[in-house]
Amino acid sequence: MNERNGTSGVTLVVGAGLAGLTAAYRWCQRGEDVVLVEKAPYVGGMARSHHRNGFIFDFGPHFIIEKTSLLDELFAPDELVAFGPEIHMVLGGRWIRYPFTPSSMLKVPLGVQMDFLRTRALGPRPGVDYGPPDSFRSNMSRQFGRGLYDFFFRPYLTKKFGGWDISDVVHSDWWAMATHTRGVVTRFAPPAPRPGHAMGALRKLARLTKELPYVFRKLALWYPRAGFGEIPRRIAEQFVHNGGVIRLNSQIAQIRRTETRITGVVVDGEEIPVRRLIWTASPNLLARMLGTSTLDMPTLHSIIYFISTDRRYRRRGTEVRPVDPEYAFYRAYFPETICEGLTPGGRSAVVAEVGTTNRDDLAKAGEKYGAMIDTCAALGLFPHGAVTDIFHDVQPDCYPVYPIDYETHLQRYYSELAPIQNLLLAGRNARFQYYNSHQVIRDGERTVEDMLF
Repeated sequence: MNERNGTSGVTLVVGAGLAGLTAAYRWCQRGEDVVLVEKAPYVGGMARSHHRNGFIFDFGPHFIIEKTSLLDELFAPDELVAFGPEIHMVLGGRWIRYPFTPSSMLKVPLGVQMDFLRTRALGPRPGVDYGPPDSFRSNMSRQFGRGLYDFFFRPYLTKKFGGWDISDVVHSDWWAMATHTRGVVTRFAPPAPRPGHAMGALRKLARLTKELPYVFRKLALWYPRAGFGEIPRRIAEQFVHNGGVIRLNSQIAQIRRTETRITGVVVDGEEIPVRRLIWTASPNLLARMLGTSTLDMPTLHSIIYFISTDRRYRRRGTEVRPVDPEYAFYRAYFPETICEGLTPGGRSAVVAEVGTTNRDDLAKAGEKYGAMIDTCAALGLFPHGAVTDIFHDVQPDCYPVYPIDYETHLQRYYSELAPIQNLLLAGRNARFQYYNSHQVIRDGERTVEDMLF
């Protein structure tokens, strides 16, 4: 084992998702003895692929928004395919393309468009009740207008949360994916005071014209041709090749500590001496092990349905998000529209996601197969009788949710952990942050730069 600065032990990483794998790999490259512990029988966490009957299904519509140096190390240029997502919202029977195009905007009610333009140019209407100041409803209504909020944002988020209207109880930072700096949330800068009279209106109109290219942008996303699960598989392969150790199906029973250091972790009955502990798993499990305050905040659970069909069916875009309540899922994507090879020749697939805040729904997910198929048929994704296979997977606690007072919770949680000098936190779970995949990878890489506290 390494002995540097008078401290012996291994770098122990808990959780083999993208953040944990990346952290383990980078510390191993620095010459550290690294052990990666994972309770599941596989690596990748949410970033995994199911291989079934010639189909490659991802757990959710994963992609990389920005390339990282790690991906350049692991993949040749032709192994990552660039694609532009074409998303269609289904609202009130209207199929509305997003990212927006001029033609899709014509399908938005005229009153909603006019309210949006007025709000962007002149700001919120005086005297209107927009809800609690820091709430999701207040933030989105003040930015985009009450019309667009009521037409899209509220029904979409309500659908995503399994019927729970989060408008007034969830902080606006949740949508903005707030960042954490040394354990304390960094708030976005408040808007500058609004200039008065005609000059202020002209300035806002000028700003709106600058925003239009962004609104009508085309995104460039990156995806591994072998499935998104290829990313964690390759990181794990290189980590082991460099001398790292992965222990799957492993349970942590105890964390031993002094006031300022983690000294050891008991894994499957064996105590492992620890030089540093990198935690990417449940924040409340860590708190219970250390005897500190838990996070009393809600999380969103996810159920993914994987559907195979008998032949290739015409697709309208790469993803559909049916917002209307009668539809059984809130989004679905089509693997064959991302790259060839994810589905057998001449056949289609649908990967549909349901969000819920009720854990009981996870156990009853298999009872919803008929509703999933009916929704797909109603949307014209395939006809009844076309399904050749359907199965599902569940992921509890996959999305953190910020209540209005979330900063108080996080500050208390982190302040009690801060005295522990050799504890690092990374990833969506441990950071309690709504991350995208490339951000999770960078979070793991940052563990070699600072303590993330």
